[in-house]
Amino acid sequence: MKAKIIFRAGAAAVLGALVMALALAKEPTDRTGKKSSLQKTTGDPVYAVLNINNLTTWARYDGHSNHSPGGDDGLIYPRGTGSVIYQDCVAWGGKVFTNAAKTAVAPRQPIRVGGGSYGIGTRAGAVTGSGPTAVAESQSDATVRIFRIRRDYYSMSEADLTRDAAVVNEIAEGAVTASLRAAVLSAYADAWTNWPATTKGAPYIERNGTPGYQAPPAFSATFTVDSLIDQNQDEPGVSGSDPNSPADQVIWTVYNDLLVDEAITFVGSESMGLEVQKTVWGYKRTDALGNLYFSRYKLINKGGVDTDTTTGDQLGSFWIDSMYICQWSDPDLGNAGDDVLGCDTTLSLGYIYNGNAVDAEYAGFKLAPPSVGYDFLGGPLVPAPGDSAVFDLKRRQNFKNLGMSTFAYFSAGSPYSDPPGDYLNGSGRWWKMLRGFAPLGTFATADQPYASGTFPVSKFPLSGDPVAGTGFLDGKGTSSSFPPGDRRLLVITGPFSMAPGDTQEIYIGVVAGLGSDRLTSVAVMKFNDRFVQNTFSALFQVPRAPAAPDVKVAELDGEIILDANAPAGTNRR
Repeated sequence: MKAKIIFRAGAAAVLGALVMALALAKEPTDRTGKKSSLQKTTGDPVYAVLNINNLTTWARYDGHSNHSPGGDDGLIYPRGTGSVIYQDCVAWGGKVFTNAAKTAVAPRQPIRVGGGSYGIGTRAGAVTGSGPTAVAESQSDATVRIFRIRRDYYSMSEADLTRDAAVVNEIAEGAVTASLRAAVLSAYADAWTNWPATTKGAPYIERNGTPGYQAPPAFSATFTVDSLIDQNQDEPGVSGSDPNSPADQVIWTVYNDLLVDEAITFVGSESMGLEVQKTVWGYKRTDALGNLYFSRYKLINKGGVDTDTTTGDQLGSFWIDSMYICQWSDPDLGNAGDDVLGCDTTLSLGYIYNGNAVDAEYAGFKLAPPSVGYDFLGGPLVPAPGDSAVFDLKRRQNFKNLGMSTFAYFSAGSPYSDPPGDYLNGSGRWWKMLRGFAPLGTFATADQPYASGTFPVSKFPLSGDPVAGTGFLDGKGTSSSFPPGDRRLLVITGPFSMAPGDTQEIYIGVVAGLGSDRLTSVAVMKFNDRFVQNTFSALFQVPRAPAAPDVKVAELDGEIILDANAPAGTNRR
């Protein structure tokens, strides 16, 4: 006789926890076989992984992300199961001028596209100086690396440490040795001690009232993670408006596009003179906040580019106009051949879900296929009297953050295929997508909108509601809605301008959801995305994690009764 489980008052949280618990039960190449750019430096590490919650996501020190050191898919969800993202990266484009009036166009290429996708046009390291004196850091500098910290590393449980070492080394937990565990702890301690807040601008949490970053004492038996707050110590990482609400794990790196030979390897465009500071963070949670992570990209127009139309040896900065920035992604949700895309204009969200009821990879874990999305929480600042925007994790008055301005996509084997690597075709098609047009033709051909069938032409194709089965949906097998397949998505924001020395930021939330089938996974992902939105709007003032419920189990004839009630008090994070 099968036992029946009855949940009494307060047990909803237990059910969620049980479901969550069950869910947790070399140089890379691109899709054509071309090696991704990787300029090796003496700095170490080159890769870092965020694995504090129910996702596992990789980042590389030069801007390349969600692809592992071993060349595997980079975003795993739920942790320890299937993969949802093969690779992603941030790209940008704009018109470049050599004067403030924006009447003198840049030499050779008046429109340029940078960043990357499979191959990238950036390299690791910060930029010192500005304008004609801007110089990229030497690749032989040992500080040219990626940094990863975790607040509780000194007090991690043996199980957490083993799991962390397994992910870092891309091996099974059973293969983790004592030396590998020790190496993980050593790496955390090194990053905590050498966090480049003062030298390179990595984010930190200000608590002691003294301007600038003062590193806290080393952890010990008497100085614990709680001491950071109790003693008002500055600390490396991210908190937002509440210094006592820090992220639990943070990755930081800085890279640039100053090397022309590197820049043109993406899609043929020369340098724009940008430094990019990338921060990725997450929270150790089992609620909705445990199914997402945040990224911030800070772009600084440093210069150090060729501004001479004749001799080609004059360095300076560009005035960039009509600039766009996008989150590009090659999502492979389990089996890569049955994916479909969508966008939600009310949420500034582009997302992936499964085109078939069953995905072979996730079926092996006895799971429905999940859904994952990229939410443009806050784009670049533009003037907006009476409004307010988020910048540097603070409110700035009389500005607003741009949201998603267009959604673009391409699909392997379709009329909208991966752009080639040359300037006329590659940069040309990227420039079209950044402004909301289909990736067809070149700089020299007219813009064409995405095919929309019976729906109005829009810069937001595939914006229907798959859960309700209404509107412009992907996967229908038509000329405007291709059969499920291997997709790429671009969530784009713009336009904006950057003068020499200007800084702009974008905030992106990557959010996942797992339901009972492919469509309820979309609904769960969008539900979790509300937490992404709310957390951003609250300037990352994250509420305390709910306390573990007090569960009492009574076994009766044919029944198991769970009586769950949360304890009266909650523990400080």
